[in-house]
This record gives sequence, structure tokens and C-alpha cells, in this order.
Amino acid sequence: MFWGSGGHMGLMGLWWIVVLAAVVAAAWFGAAAAGRRRRGEEASAEEKLKKRYADGKIDRDTFEQMLADIRR
Repeated sequence: MFWGSGGHMGLMGLWWIVVLAAVVAAAWFGAAAAGRRRRGEEASAEEKLKKRYADGKIDRDTFEQMLADIRR
């Protein structure tokens, strides 16, 4: 009468393992993507200096002097 019920319990356990693995994988990849975005948003000092020069906020002599200081 209860021959088939044991198989369903095994499949139910397997189902929850798959769900748990999917949740862990989503959290792992989400955290990794967030870390990449944070690192990507930070501009280096040289990039910031180049942007200031391109925007006309500093002149060429100042740019070259500051660039030399950064690269030391």
C-alpha cells in the first residue's frame, strides 16, 4: 500500500537541496557583481586629473606638473 511514498520523500529532499544551491549561487554572483561595480566606479587619480584637464579646469602646465607628481 505505501510502496511508492518513499521515493517522493527522496525527491522532495533533492528539490530543497537544488533550491538552496540556487539561492546560494544567486547571492554569490550578486555579491561578486556588486563588488565589480564598486571597483569600477572608482577613478584613479590620473583619470580624475585627465578629466579636470579635459574640462578646462586646469591649464597644461598644471596638468603636466600634477601628472608627474602622481606618477612618482
